[in-house]
Amino acid sequence: MGKELPEFLEILKEKDSEYAENILENYEKRFTDEALSAKTKTLIALALDAGNGDVEGVKALTKRAKELGATEDELLEVVEVVEGTCSFQGLAVAIEALD
Repeated sequence: MGKELPEFLEILKEKDSEYAENILENYEKRFTDEALSAKTKTLIALALDAGNGDVEGVKALTKRAKELGATEDELLEVVEVVEGTCSFQGLAVAIEALD
């Protein structure tokens, strides 16, 4: 994974590189095209991060979703689903996907 890692993974990689590499390998595997496309999986993860209040996760996953071809309309629908399931608290975080 040649991308910049979140700080917590950088620390883990420094402390136990083998364990961190296993986590990253599993992450990459989970976000490949299978029954669901990588883009769909990324949009699901974005919604979950928004529902959990993870602003930085939403920003990172929005960037990744766009790289995978997600449109503004798709991102808007994710934001709307988050609001519908997590109310305004989720919406306040999910709106970062539209920035």
